[in-house]
Amino acid sequence: MNLDGGIQLGDLSGIVRRRGTAMAATVLGVMLVVYWIAMGLPNQYASYSTVLVTPQSVAPELVAAGVPESDLNNRLNLMTAQILSRGRLSRIIDDLGLYAAQSQYMVREEIIDLMRQKVGVAPVLAELTAGQSRRADEEINQFRISFTDRDARTAMQVAQHLSNDFIEQHIDGRITLSQKSLEFIDGELSRLAERIRELEARVAELKAGNPGRLPEDMAASQRRLERLMTDLAFARRAHAEATSDEAFFRSQLNNNPTRAGVVTPASRLKMLDLVIAELKGKGYTDKHPDVVRAVLEIEQLKQTIAREQEQNTADKNRVLSFSQQSTEGERRRAALRKVSAEDEILRLQGAIDDVQAQLAETPAVAELLDGLEREYRHLFDSYQDFSNRQLEATVQAQLERRQLGEQFRVLEAAFIAPEPASPDRFLILILGAVFAVAVGAAVALVLETLDDSVHSARQLQTATGIPVLATIPNIVLGADRASLRRSRIKAALGTAALVVFAVVGGAANYVRVNGMPVNFAAETGETIADAAADASTAAAKPGAGG
Repeated sequence: MNLDGGIQLGDLSGIVRRRGTAMAATVLGVMLVVYWIAMGLPNQYASYSTVLVTPQSVAPELVAAGVPESDLNNRLNLMTAQILSRGRLSRIIDDLGLYAAQSQYMVREEIIDLMRQKVGVAPVLAELTAGQSRRADEEINQFRISFTDRDARTAMQVAQHLSNDFIEQHIDGRITLSQKSLEFIDGELSRLAERIRELEARVAELKAGNPGRLPEDMAASQRRLERLMTDLAFARRAHAEATSDEAFFRSQLNNNPTRAGVVTPASRLKMLDLVIAELKGKGYTDKHPDVVRAVLEIEQLKQTIAREQEQNTADKNRVLSFSQQSTEGERRRAALRKVSAEDEILRLQGAIDDVQAQLAETPAVAELLDGLEREYRHLFDSYQDFSNRQLEATVQAQLERRQLGEQFRVLEAAFIAPEPASPDRFLILILGAVFAVAVGAAVALVLETLDDSVHSARQLQTATGIPVLATIPNIVLGADRASLRRSRIKAALGTAALVVFAVVGGAANYVRVNGMPVNFAAETGETIADAAADASTAAAKPGAGG
């Protein structure tokens, strides 16, 4: 056929008439191949278990959960990754004896990857919002764990096993998290307590090693410094008087004057007794500076009188006049007062230097104490805060141990699927039929394109450019009709035989791959009842109830 002029609508009937046998054979062959493929695909049974998330049993106003309930969406992904870990899936494979045939030529990693592809974890929306679009912040209160396998019972067992693992993982995760939180708080409390004890020891050591340099000692040190400065002024004045008296009496002794009315130590002692009595009569106490000086001078005079007595005994052979003896005694007393004043000045000056040094070092010690006290207050506040948190963490840990917090419960136990979930053989056959018709049409078009014979007057006129005056119709005789009828009968019988063979072969292929179909609804105690009992036993295991 020459397609340069294009295919007209009238040509389609001729093409179908001429190439109908090839088209039918092609469509039939493709359909038979698709049928064989569809029947040879293994059945896949899907079973699922629905898990319900229930809130904690204790009022949140009384006890706040240690694990937030609002992060279920995130924890679902984390738990899925943990459940589908290599160790857990490997244990399920060993417990249920899965993939025995594949283990002959596949390593365990490949088998686990194959099993992961058949596991599904998906949230289940509430029935009231099933027809609406899901919000991003919508909380999930139930989810479904599914597994697909060629054996319906295996699919049910694995789905139930995975749901139990989900529940156990949830319980273990919450208990572990609350326990880890409690252990962390206990560790922080121990660390803070140890640090507080160290600071207390450092403060005590600093205070013990700096007497008089502490901030609270500054006022007392200043008052002591004032008293020392006053005493130093009195001592210097006494020293000046003693020096002047000594010089005066030495000059009198050298000049050997005759003095009348010289004050002797005994008379001076009596005068001081009168002075003390007068001062006490005015209400002065024993700690008043004038009283203290008088007492000190009395002690010195007593010592002077004793030394004079010893000196007189030693110098009894020396002959002095009464005036000389009196002058020498006064000079000696002045010298003694001078020495005593010098010693007092040195003592007071040393004490003043010590007090001034303590006052100079007080700011540095105060700064160290302030730093330690600030750190102590900060640590003490942290310790109080962690003590309160420890009480909360202890209550939360008890809440999780008693399983009174958020719980996962099996809402629907896994079941044996009555029908395979895949493959959808009807859909495959529909698509195969469409594909077969398309292939048959393509084959007819190709054959018609490769055929350069003329089948109509229009094609002849188009090919030669010469007008066609008349056409002779096809003359069919009785023998031709009988021969055509026999050919059609043979083709129909052959086609029927081929179809029967393909159908029987497809059914045999189905039985070879999937076995004989099982009527689950007709079983009385070996399939559905046993599966329900197994699911109930699995759901009743410790941890299966959340």
